[in-house]
Amino acid sequence: MRPKVIVYFLAAICLAFAWKGLILTKNIESTLEENARQSESSIMEIGMCFDWYGVIIVNSVVKTSHGSMTPAEMVDILEEERVYKDEYLEGYKKDITPDEIEYANFVFKQESIINSYVDELIGWANQGDISMIKASIPRMYDMTDPTIDAINNIMDTKMYYNEAQSEILNNKISKYRDFMVLTIVLCVVMSVCAGFSRRCM
Repeated sequence: MRPKVIVYFLAAICLAFAWKGLILTKNIESTLEENARQSESSIMEIGMCFDWYGVIIVNSVVKTSHGSMTPAEMVDILEEERVYKDEYLEGYKKDITPDEIEYANFVFKQESIINSYVDELIGWANQGDISMIKASIPRMYDMTDPTIDAINNIMDTKMYYNEAQSEILNNKISKYRDFMVLTIVLCVVMSVCAGFSRRCM
């Protein structure tokens, strides 16, 4: 085989390796972006919904029942925070992984039930009926506790998902490192062949 043909052949291989490198780089970028999305979803979206179900509703009801919060204050808090919760929950829907879908569906079902309960709370508060708010506390916990458990399961699932994705990323980086070594070796071989070709011409 002529030296020039060898050089052209090696150049073609090098181009193929370069294309493979671009694909690996794109895959690594996609994995990093997915990890970032899931982390944000866990902390800023479904994580913030945890506060709505586990802190804001519970604190508002308990404090109003014991007189440390006025009914009007409770209404203001519930109405304002419900808007934020709706935004967070809607944002979370875009990043549901297959492993968490069962927990997510449960949260969505509970959301409809709890939303109706919050409407009742606002109605009682507007009427100044603290006795009804206080009497609803056991029912509140029956709704919020399993919802919080499901959200905790979602966040755990996202954590495991990110760990698995990190393992995939490490494998991709390892492959990319091997690819770079092969590319360097190929470039050295091409340089030697090119020099040999010039001497033979």
